[in-house]
Amino acid sequence: MNSSSLKHSAASLFPWPRTLVTGATSGIGLALTRQLAEAGAPVLALGRNAEALAPLRAVHPHIEFIPGDLSDLASLEALAADLVSRYPDLACLINNAGMQHNVLFDQAECTAERIRSEIDLNLTAPMVLTRALLPHLRSQRAAWVVNVTSGLAFAPKPSAAVYSATKAGLHLFTEALRLQMQGRNKLQVVEAIMPLVDTPMTQGRGRNKLPASEAAAQVIEGLRTGRDNIWVGKAKGIPWLQRLAPSLLARILRGG
Repeated sequence: MNSSSLKHSAASLFPWPRTLVTGATSGIGLALTRQLAEAGAPVLALGRNAEALAPLRAVHPHIEFIPGDLSDLASLEALAADLVSRYPDLACLINNAGMQHNVLFDQAECTAERIRSEIDLNLTAPMVLTRALLPHLRSQRAAWVVNVTSGLAFAPKPSAAVYSATKAGLHLFTEALRLQMQGRNKLQVVEAIMPLVDTPMTQGRGRNKLPASEAAAQVIEGLRTGRDNIWVGKAKGIPWLQRLAPSLLARILRGG
């Protein structure tokens, strides 16, 4: 299937196929879970807080809560095998879970353990989970891997050195996987690039934040129209600023 026909299939598959959303109990992940369910998609909501999903599951009983700790990298192969066994129609993975320790790199709070935990959750876990699910996804009629990154992948801010590095890594991983998959199967690899979004992670910092519900809606619209790169909200200006005003882009993102 060529790129144009694959994108056409994305537009025609709504209601969306069964989708695994990581970090589904908060922020963008919770909004994605809600809106996908409202669009008719059966959703596997992976997270650690079942109570946060209880009201939503009462309205959309086809949402399945999947307990899981993505920081436990050794458990992800078994988790993926269990999901494939229980849900053979799983056809979309949205790697959304993430954390940000908003500290300067030379502060005492920036410990080796914090660095490792941020890298594990933001970068290593999406790679490991994608790799574990890849054979199954490639066997589907059409399938998607969606990696949620950030404008900070393109210009970092001082108090999020590790987070910025992990999102830059996830950005390049997405591009590399997309190149590897070209012409080989029906798997579309998508990057959703976020601006500053109003979530529990960003509480108390930044202004004019995009509501999580709007960020999720733009991701879903990008999937509906078959885009490989979904620039969300103010992040739409990043490609233009990269070419014409990179120093301005750096100043803008330093304040996020």
